[in-house]
Amino acid sequence: MAQTLIPSPESAFDKQLSFNREYIRSFKIKTITFDIIDKKDFQVAEDKNLVHYYEFDSEGRLKRFYYTIINKVIQKEYHSGPVYHHRRKVSNGYTYTKNEYTYDTVSTVYFYNTSGDLSMKRYNDGTYYESYYYEYDASHRVTREKRCKETNASLSKTEFQLGVQYVISDETYVYQETGKKQYKKICKNDEGLTYKEIIVNLNDAGQPVSWNEQYTATWIVQSTSFGYNKKGQLAEVSFKGNANGELVLERIYEYDERDCVYTEKQLKNNQLQMEVSYVTDETKRLSSFIMRNPAEKTMRIVKLIYAYQ
Repeated sequence: MAQTLIPSPESAFDKQLSFNREYIRSFKIKTITFDIIDKKDFQVAEDKNLVHYYEFDSEGRLKRFYYTIINKVIQKEYHSGPVYHHRRKVSNGYTYTKNEYTYDTVSTVYFYNTSGDLSMKRYNDGTYYESYYYEYDASHRVTREKRCKETNASLSKTEFQLGVQYVISDETYVYQETGKKQYKKICKNDEGLTYKEIIVNLNDAGQPVSWNEQYTATWIVQSTSFGYNKKGQLAEVSFKGNANGELVLERIYEYDERDCVYTEKQLKNNQLQMEVSYVTDETKRLSSFIMRNPAEKTMRIVKLIYAYQ
């Protein structure tokens, strides 16, 4: 039986969880909502009413994702009067402060072509819209990516009507087979000039074991390597780059006896940034997870709420 989460090479460093499309489709899951509670060490847990929301289509593909962020914290002062019992004052009044929050919502909607490939995703942060359009070859590899800033001509955010569109970038990609388990991805800008080349190496199962990126006009190089366990599950990912000083990012995954991921460690320059513990039920459905930040001594407890088709 498939499990809810499957870490993948493409989404290893994404903030979103990588849900298993086959699992979502098989169980006819329509939405997943995160119930989030934050807690600092030695302090009471606080529900800040933050929301992460995933919506899927009937094929198990992500249709919409949005989350809320706090844009302002307001400290309000409250007063409590004295307490009396049979006309006798038993406690004095007191004053206390409480945090109140205002929120922004950041959302992305996804559209697919007849072959099931992602054809467009549109990001919205308030009144700002940014869209990515994709084209593919016969092997379902992206051959073109157009990035646009757009305006919504509709008065409703839920009924997007394209107004003005500005092209931010228009990139094309050419693939060259350079070996039995290797190919080169040539990245070209909107003038048709090559700005980056990526060498992709695969294992016997066709899984990527490394991406090596070289920018043609600069000294910047980036590489990503992937390791797998005996069952072919992604076990570790390492990114190295020198675009802003030397940077190393790592993700390490461990799986239980049912092949469900149960821990994830996120490191930056060999320092642990986040440790995630996942809890799954008997149907391999992810029911909750805990994110622990050791440096900031904070914890986020997330319970997943499912709705079905």
